[in-house]
Amino acid sequence: MAAWIVVVAVLAVWSVGHERATVPEQRDIALAVTDLQRAAGAVVAAAEGPGRAVVLGELELVDGCRVTPVREGVAGARDVTVYVPQGEMKASMEAISEALPGGYRTELGEGRGGTRLSFHSDAGDFIGVDGTAEATAQALTLRLSTGCRPRSDDLDREDPQAGPAPAIFQRAVQALGQGDTPETFAALCPDKSIVATHVAAGVPMSKDLAAALATVTDGAEVIRADKSVRAYRIGADSLVVSPDGDLLRVSVTTACAG
Repeated sequence: MAAWIVVVAVLAVWSVGHERATVPEQRDIALAVTDLQRAAGAVVAAAEGPGRAVVLGELELVDGCRVTPVREGVAGARDVTVYVPQGEMKASMEAISEALPGGYRTELGEGRGGTRLSFHSDAGDFIGVDGTAEATAQALTLRLSTGCRPRSDDLDREDPQAGPAPAIFQRAVQALGQGDTPETFAALCPDKSIVATHVAAGVPMSKDLAAALATVTDGAEVIRADKSVRAYRIGADSLVVSPDGDLLRVSVTTACAG
């Protein structure tokens, strides 16, 4: 009997370290953030195709959720925003779904007579990717989320180390006027390269964005150009200028290498 108890105990310890988790509570927030960062790189890689501009958001961690009724945890999330030309939302969702790695189980839905589109993907390890948009919209925010996870003392909040901002970022900021200290948000691509969004918030508002950016965007593919947002694809990179309160937010996203 004692020997059997020892065998069971050894198997239990081995199982914790080796068997696939069957519920989110078996992967704490440190493991979940690693999974989230992996998925973020995969989603950006799938979304950054021709005819689209992409912005990678920062890692968000929110305390106070409930793992169980008596146990608090932490939830992690990250947004990937995709800008598309007018009338291309459905086709873009389909293209992103097809470009995701094998094993991502993606479901696309239509509601309200096809005017409301939805995107859901299971990225594995209990990471969900969700977004909805009107069929006529030109922006889709795909939110990657971990759900509530147990806390961890080993949580690494740092993104992978990205390279310097490309010249197009500096040129865009100089053309519009210097804002806050730039930030960089990065994730690891499936090909192990680093994708990064370089952001300058608090940039002065321009009365004529098109004119101010003319020398920067000459020859660029225009993805969206209206009074609120201007999005361009310049080579493999994305340039997005969007409202930041009464100011502007300039984002340039580099592409995965593969």
